[in-house]
Amino acid sequence: MFTPEDEVPAERVVETLEVLLRTPPFVRSPKLARFLRFVVEEELAGRGTTIKAYTIATQALGRGPDFDPSLDPSVRVEAGRLRRALEEVYAQHAEGVEVRVSVPVGGYRPRFGTMEAAPDIAEDAPAPEPGAPPPRAADRPAPAAVGFTPRGQAAVIALLAGILLVLCIDLGLTLSARMGGASAVPRDIAVRGR
Repeated sequence: MFTPEDEVPAERVVETLEVLLRTPPFVRSPKLARFLRFVVEEELAGRGTTIKAYTIATQALGRGPDFDPSLDPSVRVEAGRLRRALEEVYAQHAEGVEVRVSVPVGGYRPRFGTMEAAPDIAEDAPAPEPGAPPPRAADRPAPAAVGFTPRGQAAVIALLAGILLVLCIDLGLTLSARMGGASAVPRDIAVRGR
């Protein structure tokens, strides 16, 4: 759960920005790091309304003054990459990151919120008594759901479709071999029976 944006002190946002920039997605991509730093610093400086594709391209991504966002989708593409990188950081590298920075779809202005800690179910559960049988499956807490990115979902679907295709081909070949000339009674049995 997030607290409203105006309750996050600017100092905490700046500290979080520096932590984010040291995570693998931003270390691997200096362009994404410049994009993130630019939009966060502009928002904190009170210039959030000027964060547009043109300003990002010319001031953060090194494009020339002739950049035309209606002809060149590069800022939109980089914004999508930035959103995915932020999702990855908060999913895999969020240790010690208390402020969540997001860039909502449809714009480039960042939003800031703090994550309230959720209670750990395992800590609240009573310890089993020595010698007691293990809890039944219905009594155990459900495992956390594993989320997939759209690319991960596509990969899983493609893998399952490939497996299904192989099984269908195998079944077809097996049926074809059985029906295509093989008699119901094997020859050696029919010969011995005479």
